[in-house]
Amino acid sequence: MAYILELLGMEHDRAFLSYVPRPYDGDVLLFRASKQLPGMLADRSLGWKEVIKGHLEIYELPGHQQNILVEPRVMRLAEELQSRLHTHTEETLRRTDTVPEAVLVD
Repeated sequence: MAYILELLGMEHDRAFLSYVPRPYDGDVLLFRASKQLPGMLADRSLGWKEVIKGHLEIYELPGHQQNILVEPRVMRLAEELQSRLHTHTEETLRRTDTVPEAVLVD
């Protein structure tokens, strides 16, 4: 099992080093933790500003990146995401009078 995990780690590292993000022309809402890991020197956009060519909105959630996806903090994320999706859907319906189609992103 240790051998498999080591190989998996090596593949992960290889993929990480060879990955080149492509520019994205759409708008993005970035949820980020208010507290970052010690020693992490990331800008407010966590590096996404260079990739996002549309509007980048950043919403900070209280907590660390390790705990914003677990109870009870994940509820704050779920509530904000639900509110944003509802608002976006309502605005889209007002503009187009049609139901928006789901969009798949590579």
